[in-house]
Amino acid sequence: MKKSLAVFASAAILSSLVAAPAQAKDVKLTGGGATFAAPLLDKCKGEFATATGDSYTYASLGSGAGRSGWDKGDYDFAWTDTPHAAPKDANTIHVPVVAAPVAVIYNVPGVDEQVNLSPDLIAGIFARKITMWNDPLIKKENNKTIKTPVFKTQKIKTKVKGKTVTKTVIAVDKKGQPVVGSYKTETVEIDFPKLPIVVVYRSDSSGTSGVFTNFLAAMAPSIWTKPGNNDFTATFPGQINDAANFGALQGAKGSEQTVPLTARIAGAITYAESAYAKQNNLPVAKVKNNAGNYVAPTAAGVSAFLGSATTNANGSLTLDYKTTNPAAYELGTTSYALVSTAYKDAAKGAAVKGLMTYVLNECAKKFPETEFAVIEGPLKAFNEAQIAKIK
Repeated sequence: MKKSLAVFASAAILSSLVAAPAQAKDVKLTGGGATFAAPLLDKCKGEFATATGDSYTYASLGSGAGRSGWDKGDYDFAWTDTPHAAPKDANTIHVPVVAAPVAVIYNVPGVDEQVNLSPDLIAGIFARKITMWNDPLIKKENNKTIKTPVFKTQKIKTKVKGKTVTKTVIAVDKKGQPVVGSYKTETVEIDFPKLPIVVVYRSDSSGTSGVFTNFLAAMAPSIWTKPGNNDFTATFPGQINDAANFGALQGAKGSEQTVPLTARIAGAITYAESAYAKQNNLPVAKVKNNAGNYVAPTAAGVSAFLGSATTNANGSLTLDYKTTNPAAYELGTTSYALVSTAYKDAAKGAAVKGLMTYVLNECAKKFPETEFAVIEGPLKAFNEAQIAKIK
């Protein structure tokens, strides 16, 4: 059964029922899966250990490896960007405890301005219908007047490495939605080089590929004519092994490989969590939403998009690609922790519950530079309800 996240607004009282569990002593957790969640989990690892006395390791191997590893019992918790349709353990639930944008990342020498892309353009590029950066359609999209939301921010104090620090986060309203301070209108004029486009895609089973291609299938169905899939080659709307695609379509395993590969190839473009763009000094595109505004891949735009999502009984979300929220970044998503409601080891169950609580309440606040959303409002209440089931 699906429920609107608005239904969970009143469930905020669950916060008092899901206080951080009593500290276990030096419980060592093992996790693995989606590369999407890895930047935040890596940043927060030391903070979690200091705060709780427990610790974890996380193998960033891709969502497919996360789901299969969870089914084999390799992990105490796993991560996947798309729901696990049929987990082996009937006690498995999804916890959408992190949310962030999937960014369109590019390497176009000579273009210093931030590129603006519509869903149709992104689909055309990745489907190999648009093969040159100076294509008239790309030029038209980037030589006109555009409007972009500017989000309000606020200062908060938190502790990192034992020291009180001030961090800047997006201001939210009582419903947990980001507050737009204004809309910036500007005329953009970008001169693109005559340079072939090289598409870099995930060659492994990737939830990020699933999120990206689900977006393309929903937002540009006349171009991306196949359903989204974690296997990019299966969803590609054409003959991926066609001779015309040789060298122009290149696969690599994990965001840790696709983004550096993009950085090495002039004219390349890929998709990944935006933290990987920062690590490789690459720019990210603004994406046109249903309201006609151009939104950068930020935590705030993702929060605006997720506000219209609906929830499912297993803890997954159904995203609303028809939303007309003017601030929405529609290439955003949650990433799901896979956990159990019946751990055989009670201490591990308590430690996993503590980890999920800590990630939800602390990690994005401590490290806003990762562009993971601080989850508030109905989605936070929904997560708290899911976390409360962990035993």
